[in-house]
Amino acid sequence: MPVRKNPNAPRTPLATGLTRGESPMQVRQRTYPPRSSNQPRTTMRSNRPSSNYHQRNTQRNHNHNRQLSRELDERLVELQALFDVSKTLNSSLQLKQILDTLLLTPMGKMMIGKGLIMLARGEKLFVIETVKGLQQSNIGRELEVDLHHPMTILLQGEESNEIAQEPWAIYLKKMGMQIIIPIICNNSCKGLMAFSSKISGQQYATNEVEYLNSLANLAATAVENGMIFQELKEVNRKLDKKIQELNTLFDIGKELNSTLESDKIASVLAYALMGELMAQRCWVFTEQEGKMQLSVAKGGEDAPILNDAEFLMWLTGLRAPQRLHSETSLLKAEWLESLKAAGILLIVPLVSQEVVRGAILLGEKITKGEYADEEIEFAATLGNTALISLENARLFQVTLEKQKLEEELAIAREIQQKLLPKDAPKLNGYEMAAINIPTKQVGGDYFDYFPIDANRYVLTVADVSGKGVPAALLMSNLQATLHAMMTADVPLDKIVARINDFVHANTTYDKFITFFVGVLDVSAHKFTYVNGGHNPPYLFHKLPLAEGEPEFRLLDKGGLLLGMFPGVPYESETVTLQNGDLLLMYTDGVSEAMNTKEEEFTEQRIEQTIRNRRALPGVSAPALIDAITSEVKQFTAGQPQSDDITLLALLYNSESA
Repeated sequence: MPVRKNPNAPRTPLATGLTRGESPMQVRQRTYPPRSSNQPRTTMRSNRPSSNYHQRNTQRNHNHNRQLSRELDERLVELQALFDVSKTLNSSLQLKQILDTLLLTPMGKMMIGKGLIMLARGEKLFVIETVKGLQQSNIGRELEVDLHHPMTILLQGEESNEIAQEPWAIYLKKMGMQIIIPIICNNSCKGLMAFSSKISGQQYATNEVEYLNSLANLAATAVENGMIFQELKEVNRKLDKKIQELNTLFDIGKELNSTLESDKIASVLAYALMGELMAQRCWVFTEQEGKMQLSVAKGGEDAPILNDAEFLMWLTGLRAPQRLHSETSLLKAEWLESLKAAGILLIVPLVSQEVVRGAILLGEKITKGEYADEEIEFAATLGNTALISLENARLFQVTLEKQKLEEELAIAREIQQKLLPKDAPKLNGYEMAAINIPTKQVGGDYFDYFPIDANRYVLTVADVSGKGVPAALLMSNLQATLHAMMTADVPLDKIVARINDFVHANTTYDKFITFFVGVLDVSAHKFTYVNGGHNPPYLFHKLPLAEGEPEFRLLDKGGLLLGMFPGVPYESETVTLQNGDLLLMYTDGVSEAMNTKEEEFTEQRIEQTIRNRRALPGVSAPALIDAITSEVKQFTAGQPQSDDITLLALLYNSESA
């Protein structure tokens, strides 16, 4: 039984013989003969051959398949060519060979007349490494290229963009370049390929641009490896050369360090330079006390220019080597002529810690050639090595002299300490104590106490201007003068006036002494003093104080500093001591002692320390000295002592008599 078709069922599509992606065949419009309305309908379908349509469709499909097959063959050939080029590029680490292959392959394939390759050699710096069809002088040319997003760039035609107006692009355009292809590896632009227009004059087709980009992508890794290999070769070459130089420097350095004689070191340096650089003459200058001094001259005479003070001063400011034949020489014309007349062709400064410590002057080479940059660098390196040896020799001499001076200062300190009293005299009812702390091994502070007779004792404190040995010598002179002039027959103010005249007559204008001297009469309990410009001592009265009685008074009667002017009168004063009175003498090294904030200890802190100590039971002169010394050290903690410190205390206690 026949099956009836569903009129609503979907219709089966007509088989056209087309594959996906192909264009549908064209449908020609049918033509019909004119007929009248009375003319009977004629069936024409039976007059057309039924096989023509299928024949034409089959032929059309066959032609299209042949075209696809041809394009696929071309693609396969192109991919095979790219694969072969990639194998060639990656089979070598020689950068020149890689770049030449990369450049010549597309130029031969597309019949391109000119081309070049630039490689990135720094931030925004590209260098032309190889060219074809262009002058070789372009190789090595540096261009500043700023590509935020590397891409294919057309320098000519309607498709050129704003990058084509950059200076580097304009330069390439003048060379005839038309298209630029980036070489990108690991998201970094390693270089640029640039090609001119094709010899045929045709524009680059889309598939040709794609080929160039594919070639650049395939070559990127090989180019990067070649650049790394080239850098390694250059580093190895430099290392080999440096090793040779270091071996030479090591051998010469051993000889330089074998002696501590400056003259011998300079001679070894001169002979080493003449031997290694084949120089006929050599002069070595070294800096001594801010001036250049000729240490050694080999192979040449002592030319007048080498003693010219202005030229030698110019040497102290030279920072870079000077070739005398160079147009950039900084020398004066007359100096240049004089140096050339002396046979000097090269000046190499010896610089240490940004300071010129010497200079090497070299004459003509035996080979008559010029000094290469490497030879100049070697001369500077060897010179600086010798400079270290010269500095070691100088420091050795300084150490010897310092050691000798320290030994002499130790002897001077021992002598000075013997000039100061070792123990305070023991007196009925009186207690004395003193201390001297110099900033250096010897100082200019002075204290003393010694008897005049059975009942009278001299107490004195002085501070000589300056520090160190000069102050110590003047102090010892003062000590001797005081002991010689102090007698019971001459008033104290007259003795001080004589000492002033003596100091003025035997010192320079910048030397003076602050001087305080007093005579203690233990029987009458009186103290007569003269203050010659010294810090006024404190006289603290017994506690508790009577009504209206001041806590202390300052002993400031006297006159000018000793040694300032001759014939200066001085005034003396006598005070009566009460039981419990305390007398403190000191030098400005106590009151002017500074802390880390540059604050002074001041007299107010001295007064407060005395108050605090007297408030405690069992006050004594040594205890007071220790308290003040301890306070000063605590106040100046972390800061070096800036001046000599001297203290002398006198306590009257009748109960201890």
